[in-house]
Amino acid sequence: MHLPPHRPRYAAVLVVAALALTGCSAGHGIDRAHSSASSGTTPTAHASPSVAAAAAGPQPRPTGIDNWPTYPAAKQDVPTDVKSAVMAKGYTGQSFLKKLAADWHITLRKRQKLPFSEPAWQVGGEAHPTKNSEFEAAAIWDLSGDLRQFYCSATANAPRYEEFLRACVGLDHPGSDAKAAAAWLDGVKPQVDKAFAREKVPITSPLLRSGNTATYLRKGAYSPSGTCQLEIFGTSDAKN
Repeated sequence: MHLPPHRPRYAAVLVVAALALTGCSAGHGIDRAHSSASSGTTPTAHASPSVAAAAAGPQPRPTGIDNWPTYPAAKQDVPTDVKSAVMAKGYTGQSFLKKLAADWHITLRKRQKLPFSEPAWQVGGEAHPTKNSEFEAAAIWDLSGDLRQFYCSATANAPRYEEFLRACVGLDHPGSDAKAAAAWLDGVKPQVDKAFAREKVPITSPLLRSGNTATYLRKGAYSPSGTCQLEIFGTSDAKN
């Protein structure tokens, strides 16, 4: 599925879904690119090399999940042409999504089919806890109903938005570890925030691997206060 090239709103995520990801979701095995995240260590908090090297002229984007950066990265450093897969056969995530929506007063819209080369089902919705603030949640399944992608976003001016992101990262897919996922989020978010404030471009975190999934956090200027996007997606190999 094509994930949004640093775009806000679940609608953008879902409308562009097709099954080959553009620098955002996952696919084949990660070795060096996810080593720090999957081992529970904190990624290196330095500026994206693409920004520092901008004076050297345009550089080709990396390809493949093995090249996912281990630092908070700008778009140029996030790989393209990565494949996604279902998180686990028979796992829908429906109960988790419904509970999350109820807990955070998110109104989910009717399920729709995405008419792309590999059709899929999607559902999403949003809430506005205060004026000009927003929470969003969305999911994409294959036609058999197995979950492929789970997406949340929150504007940084929304009350308890960090708590909302922490709730989202606790998705109960097979092989998940909610405490470890929350600790990972607590570690990478300050680094993403710092890099975003310094570089003034959308910043994507290193990956967290858990079971047959991978997770990243992105922050961009999609709202006046900044918007955080959290994506959990299925991969074709299991990493623990």
